[in-house]
Amino acid sequence: MPPPAWDPRVILGLMAAAEDDIAARPSHHDGEDDHEHDDFNSVVIDLPEVTDPDALTAAIIRLAREQKILRVKGHVAVAGKPMRLLVQAVGARVRSQYDRPWGTAPRLSQLVVIAEHADIDEGTIRRVLGA
Repeated sequence: MPPPAWDPRVILGLMAAAEDDIAARPSHHDGEDDHEHDDFNSVVIDLPEVTDPDALTAAIIRLAREQKILRVKGHVAVAGKPMRLLVQAVGARVRSQYDRPWGTAPRLSQLVVIAEHADIDEGTIRRVLGA
């Protein structure tokens, strides 16, 4: 018997057994219509160590507004910080947080920038991000 609707397990999807009727849950990837992601392109940007995370956030917001960048994600080394700065952006909404220590891993900053083909201007992206 499934838990009552007010049970937190229902809200979290625990014991929901959603996979039991997966065939009855079509998605936009199913069917005869071809579904592609060819309208999008990405560029990987290597950055030097950052001294001002707020300036990086401002640069990402600028790219979203001026260059129509859709998504940015990656890890950044911040001067004086032992942890990686996880950066994720959707449009002009940018979120960052320190996620884990670099440890023995090289302190390499790298962001993946995603936009529609016509909006990827790698030179402008590199210039705005300071790469």
